[in-house]
Amino acid sequence: MGCRPPPGRDLRVPGEIAAAFLAAVMAGCASGPPLQPEGHRLSPLVTATADQAGVRDLRAGYRTALCDRLASGAERGCDKVLTRMGAEPPADGAPFPTIEAQARRYRIGIVPGFFAECLDDDARPFEAAMKELRAQGFEVVYLPTTGRGSVATNGEMLAREVAALPDDPRPLLLFGYSKGMPDALDMVVRFPEAGRRVAALIGVGGASYGSPLADRYEGLWRATLMEMPIGNCAAGKGEGVHDLRRDVRVAWWTAHGREVKVPMYSIVGLPEKDRISPIMASSHEELSDIDARNDGQLVWTEAVAVPGALLGYVNADHWALAMRLSQVFPALSSQFIDDVPHGAILAAAIAVVARDLQR
Repeated sequence: MGCRPPPGRDLRVPGEIAAAFLAAVMAGCASGPPLQPEGHRLSPLVTATADQAGVRDLRAGYRTALCDRLASGAERGCDKVLTRMGAEPPADGAPFPTIEAQARRYRIGIVPGFFAECLDDDARPFEAAMKELRAQGFEVVYLPTTGRGSVATNGEMLAREVAALPDDPRPLLLFGYSKGMPDALDMVVRFPEAGRRVAALIGVGGASYGSPLADRYEGLWRATLMEMPIGNCAAGKGEGVHDLRRDVRVAWWTAHGREVKVPMYSIVGLPEKDRISPIMASSHEELSDIDARNDGQLVWTEAVAVPGALLGYVNADHWALAMRLSQVFPALSSQFIDDVPHGAILAAAIAVVARDLQR
C-alpha cells in the first residue's frame, strides 16, 4: 500500500476498516532513512536517574497492588504483566485505602488519545476497564476529545467538560492515555479552575515528551491521515501530530512545567519481544534505532512525566496498554497481542495514588 490514499475516493468507512487502514498506512510508511535525533530542533537534553530527575519510584507499591487484584489462577500473573527494569525498591508494607474509601474520596476520569474519536465506542481506551471500576463502586467519567485536534483545542474542550460535571466534593483522578496526557496537562495549566477539580494526573503510555515518529512523519501524516474522512471524527489540519513532536513537547515543559500544580504519575508500556503485536512490529523496530525499550509509539523515557512518580512498566505495546482490539476487530485478531488486565492496571494505580496523596 502506498503512503497516500487514492485521489478522489471516499474513505469514510466504519471503525473496523478505518482501524485496519490506519495500521496499514503507519506500517507501510515505516521505511526510509534512519530516524534522526532532530538535534537542530531539540533543546539540550541529558540522561539522569529517576531520583536525580525528581521522579519518585513507586513501583514496589504498584506491583503489590496489581498482584492483589489479579486472580491467583490467572494465566498471566503479575510478574508477567509488569516488566522488571533494574532494581525495584522494597515494598513498605503500608496498607492501601479500601476500595470503598477510594470511591468515596475520588472520581475517576479517562482522557483518550490520538484518533480515539475516529473509532467505534467499543474500541475506546479502557472501555472494559471503566465497566469494571463502576462495578466496584467508582464513579467513572469518559472525557472525549477531538481525535485529530491540537493539544490546545483538546485542553479547552476538557476544561469545559470538567466544568460541566455535577458539583461533587470528590476531585478527579485523571488518567491520560497517549496524547490524552499532554491534553490534560494543557487543561490544568491554562484552566486552573478546572485544574482545581483534579487531584492527580496519571499518564498511561502518556506522550509526555512526544514521539520520534511524529518528528519523522509529521509532513506525511498531515497529507494523509489528518484530513481524509475516517469514521465519524472531524478532520484536522495537522496540529495534533505537530504537538506530538519531541521539540514541541520539550518547549511546552520549558514554558509551563513549573505551572503544573497537580501531582503526576506515570505508567509506561515496556513490552518484551513476545508481547509486541505484529501490527506494531514495524514501528517498534523503527524506534529501536533510537532505543529498543519502546512500546511501538513511545520510547520508555518519554512516557514519564517529570517531576512526578513512576508507578510501573507494563509488559504491553502502546495499543495493548489501553485497548483489547483483538476482540473489537476479530477479523484482525492475529495482529494483536493484547490480553492485558486493563481494569486491574487502573485499579492498582488508583490504590497507590490514593495512598500516596493521603500521605
